[in-house]
Amino acid sequence: MSSDLLRARLEHMRDDLKAEIAAATAHPESGHGYSTHQADDGTLAFDQAADIAVRRNAERLLYEVERALTRMDEGRYGLCRACGRAIDPARLKAIPYARYCLDC
Repeated sequence: MSSDLLRARLEHMRDDLKAEIAAATAHPESGHGYSTHQADDGTLAFDQAADIAVRRNAERLLYEVERALTRMDEGRYGLCRACGRAIDPARLKAIPYARYCLDC
């Protein structure tokens, strides 16, 4: 996969993650504790915790994607941070924001 295609894929991922985070932040759930049944409160609390976990994961992935784009700009993309060797292109195709080779 060419570096142009990898950059386009990373930029697409970045845009999707930003949209996902914005959507999760724009519509926070209302507080719990005011329904007519404890099970409803429990379901709401579970849903809120799941939403927070999904948003945090999206934020973490966004950070990784943005760092990969920075490495591209700096000419360090595709090099393992630990050993400095080239990361296998198949690994970058599967995980374009990978920072380490399989050995490291």
